Amino acid sequence: MTKRRKYMLYHGNAMDYIYETPDILQYILENKKEILEDSNRVLKDKKISEIYLTGSGSSYNAAVAVADFAKKLLGIRVTPVYPVMLIEDYEFISKSAVVTGISQQGTSAAVIKALDDVRERGIATISMTGEYDTEITRHADANIYIECGYEDAGATTKGFTATVLTLMIWIIDTAESIGRITEKETENYKKRIDVVIKNMKNILQISKLWCSEISEKLKDNEDMILISGNKMKSLLLEGILKFSETCRFPVRGYEAEEFMHGMYNAVTSKTNFLYIFPPNGYERNRMEKLFDYYTKQGYCLFGINSKQVDENIKYILNCKFTDDPEFSILEYILPVQMLFVMTSRARKIDLNIPSDPDFHRYMGSKLEK
Repeated sequence: MTKRRKYMLYHGNAMDYIYETPDILQYILENKKEILEDSNRVLKDKKISEIYLTGSGSSYNAAVAVADFAKKLLGIRVTPVYPVMLIEDYEFISKSAVVTGISQQGTSAAVIKALDDVRERGIATISMTGEYDTEITRHADANIYIECGYEDAGATTKGFTATVLTLMIWIIDTAESIGRITEKETENYKKRIDVVIKNMKNILQISKLWCSEISEKLKDNEDMILISGNKMKSLLLEGILKFSETCRFPVRGYEAEEFMHGMYNAVTSKTNFLYIFPPNGYERNRMEKLFDYYTKQGYCLFGINSKQVDENIKYILNCKFTDDPEFSILEYILPVQMLFVMTSRARKIDLNIPSDPDFHRYMGSKLEK
């Protein structure tokens, strides 16, 4: 029998990184000028026709989180895209586009190849990574560092949230530089983000007891479905990824209306639901009705919520989110992260040790450091 090699093992505490998040985001917000200096050098006076944000896993999910906001501010098409799609179609990208490749550890082989391919056509490229002097920085015209510090853990937590904010401040700064928004509007966005960040420690405190209780109920879970709305799409994707990665049980996720168009047939007596309620609107109303339906069917449902659905319903976390229309993804992700970390521990899983240590080595999907 061949001895398995140890590969990509980690030693950090994911819960500690979650608690670091507010201070990290505050640092990023207050030091945006230095963080964006290199990218501003490359993009100065450049007329940008469109932007592609490419990454895999949490990096792609972070791109999804900011794409609509970016389109609104910049008035151009901003597309989150998996790197393989750029690799296959790079010859169709406009020469005046900008491609930003995101990889927190800077070792994503597919993102690096995508940057190389588009760069050969003379298209402006920016790498975005959380580690200094990592491989991806040698494959782009400029780099934006995600200033969250090294994350020595098997699942990204603070890195995801820091990537989202770094993308947001880059978009806001770019919008001001091309005259789409004023300096006063930029300052207003900064103040709104600051309010969200300052509320985070309160959210973490509120979430801890609930996550501890629910993780015990999920420790024997065999099937999970996440339900949310379109505005929470990035959070839905990140939840699917991280519960699968850390808790290692089957996880699916759907926007509420999509779930109603067929996927309800896959619900069994073993299915557990986690609802991530948007603050208001049509989708929230539909989710509340869906929640009520399955509650009456006798299912055990869990929900993360900005306001109480019903005081008599158990297992709902009533988090006091700011519910900022653009920036609440930064706060909504915190109880989700706390829950998947606690659930993995309840299941006796060390999320710092991959279930298949040889996978990336064989597939070449991440470069070795």
